[in-house]
Amino acid sequence: MRLPINPRRFLALSCVLSLGLVGGCQTLDDFGNSLNALNDGLGQYAEKTENTGPSLAPAALPKFGIGDAFVYDNGRAIYVEDIKSDQLVWNGGGDYIFQTTADFTGPNLEWSYTDSEDRKRSGSATIKDGSESIWPLEVGKLVRVSTKSDNIDPATGKINEFDQWLTCKVPATETVTVPSGTFDTYVIECARYYKQWWMQTTTWWYAPKIGFYVKRDRSWNSGSESSEALLTYGPAPAKITDAAQKQLADTVQTALEKNNSGDTSRSSQSSLRFSVTPLKTVQTDKGVWCRTYRQQLTAYNRTSEQIKSACRTDSGWVVEDDVAGETAAAN
Repeated sequence: MRLPINPRRFLALSCVLSLGLVGGCQTLDDFGNSLNALNDGLGQYAEKTENTGPSLAPAALPKFGIGDAFVYDNGRAIYVEDIKSDQLVWNGGGDYIFQTTADFTGPNLEWSYTDSEDRKRSGSATIKDGSESIWPLEVGKLVRVSTKSDNIDPATGKINEFDQWLTCKVPATETVTVPSGTFDTYVIECARYYKQWWMQTTTWWYAPKIGFYVKRDRSWNSGSESSEALLTYGPAPAKITDAAQKQLADTVQTALEKNNSGDTSRSSQSSLRFSVTPLKTVQTDKGVWCRTYRQQLTAYNRTSEQIKSACRTDSGWVVEDDVAGETAAAN
């Protein structure tokens, strides 16, 4: 006795058995993308938890200037080396250079570095049309971003191309304390996939007050994890533009030459604001006058501070060395 065949079941079974071989059925990529789309959509049925964090206004994309620097407690330090149109060129230490938009959750658009075997590595990425933006940040926002990436094999010179996609969401706000202070933040979580396989999840705690993230956690499908918290931030005096460095130097000369201790001189250059305050004046045993002073550099609500000293010469005040902050504060 022959069992009746359900045509619809037979067609489905045929498609599964011949994925990628039969033109009328889904390819494996199509099948994986369908699963990804389904998984993305399941979030709307999940139970929504009430946000118990601080109430924050929607956060727009942050702004940056040349010399903006961020140092984390794991030793990682980055600064903006250049700005090209709407893209930022970051220096990550040594010859590690990477390029992004103001959206730090996105992929590195260009990157290069020399590895431990003295081989030059580089690559690039583009964001595909139709991708969504997580900005402005609001609790409950969910977007999908598709990217096309390539890297160059240092041994063969061959270009390897691959597609990836991310699902990014803003699940909550949270007040966090890190070495640089306490901040009200948006939590941003992005999961990265290659086809239907999860590769990595990154969580940022973004502080609108300073326009950057103060904490970042990462986990990979290999089981490894990493975490970092902001140690210090603000414009780095040695990394700002030449014009800004000249303006800062002029402000230092003015403050040391004319101000009493405790009085502040202020100036600005483009988006940067400078303030210089003499703290203490002493005369050495050789009769040379020297002053300790505090300088602050501020841009986009991010401030760095340095305590320095300079001595008077016939050609003006010559900056000598950094002085321990606690020594200056004690006087």
